[in-house]
Amino acid sequence: MSRKKKFILFAIFLVISLFVLLYSSTVGEFIGIFLGYFSYNTLLLKAMFIILFIALTTFAFSVSIMTGFGALFFPANESIFYSIIGILGSSIIIFFVARRLGRDYVRNYVEKKGGKLEKFDKIIEHNTFKTILILSAIFFVNPMIPNLLGGIIKINFRNYIIATFIGNLPNTIFTVLLVKGVVYSNIVYVYISSIGLISVTLIALYFYKGELIDIIELSLPRRYHKYFYV
Repeated sequence: MSRKKKFILFAIFLVISLFVLLYSSTVGEFIGIFLGYFSYNTLLLKAMFIILFIALTTFAFSVSIMTGFGALFFPANESIFYSIIGILGSSIIIFFVARRLGRDYVRNYVEKKGGKLEKFDKIIEHNTFKTILILSAIFFVNPMIPNLLGGIIKINFRNYIIATFIGNLPNTIFTVLLVKGVVYSNIVYVYISSIGLISVTLIALYFYKGELIDIIELSLPRRYHKYFYV
């Protein structure tokens, strides 16, 4: 594929992603209304939820919000299952997009997030499976980051999927429990899920504590970076 075609594809992808991010609240309202139309048909509702999950999170919409919607419409075990399908679906798409378009494409995306891909070279080349697993498990890291990195580092597809699944499973479970706890005023669920989300992130950060600032820079908007420097 020529550089021009890669640039056009990247531009389209970036524009859609920025639109979804800028209008996330409007998109969220649309999701609730849209899924409500299918509440009369359980099978159709499940299908629409999974399709929306994959489509929106592929373009940087919040995985946590989509998981929360799943918790509102389905029982806990089902919402966890459908959310994981959505996460893996969007992860697969982003993986192959990144692998197809290559390192320059990912570098452009990363630098627009305020970071430098070179900061992660020493991390991602040391243990690729661990990199994807840990970054997927850190609650505040945008899932786009490990998914894009997965497409360009030396990791085979099977290991990438396994690492993505293991890394996302705890936060998916705790997010569903948190939403259920809030909706049904179950304080036990709220406490367990909150402690669980914090614990998983702290454990994951422990393994990359030397690169904490780099991870924060890449995951949060540039305007917040000043708060992490002395």
